[in-house]
Amino acid sequence: MTTKAEIIQAAYYRMRISGLTVDPSPEDMNLALHRLENMAASWDALNIKTGYKFEDAPLSTTRHNVPRKWWNAYETNLAVWLLADFGKQPMPTLLMEQKTSFSALSAQTAQMNQTPYPSRHPRGSGNRRYYTIDTVAPNIPSTNTMYLGDVNDFVEHFDAYLEYGETVASYTITAEDGLTIVSDSLTTPDVSYQISADSSATVNTAKVTIVATTSDARVETRIINFKLVDPDAS
Repeated sequence: MTTKAEIIQAAYYRMRISGLTVDPSPEDMNLALHRLENMAASWDALNIKTGYKFEDAPLSTTRHNVPRKWWNAYETNLAVWLLADFGKQPMPTLLMEQKTSFSALSAQTAQMNQTPYPSRHPRGSGNRRYYTIDTVAPNIPSTNTMYLGDVNDFVEHFDAYLEYGETVASYTITAEDGLTIVSDSLTTPDVSYQISADSSATVNTAKVTIVATTSDARVETRIINFKLVDPDAS
């Protein structure tokens, strides 16, 4: 897994075909880092879930957590985003690659509605085992997708809930079967946690529940939905 800086450097490299002739300064790198965060956030709002690691105070040395198959989409799209800051237009070749990669990214990360098999439907010819009724994760932006066996980092932000001068004093975090909490920590107003999707999970949805208690003794419960996907499923 590479860092955010490596995505940025690759984007600047791609910008050279559109006429960028100067090496990016530290200020340019910082600008690109914030453009990258905003771009990933805008995709997340469109339900394009890539596993990107968001940060309140982003660092270029942070691992971005995006699978390799989507790096090209990040690099080409960031390049197009940045060209306007340098007063340049993307060349047709870059623009075509950007559009193609974004289209593929959107299709691959789309949260598809699923119709479960009825419980009476047998598993194949002559097989007397029957399907159980699967639950389907809500098809909303707050649903995260994890492949079985993956380990990822997440952050739940409580800043919008807190009143002036209020902090998160304590919290509890639990996970349903299918997910294992590897580690968790509190840096108010954020609860950070790392979870793994159990490789032997027999469910296709699971929830993480975080209950935060504030310094004013107010209590806020957050339920985060996860869709669990078998990477070997056809």
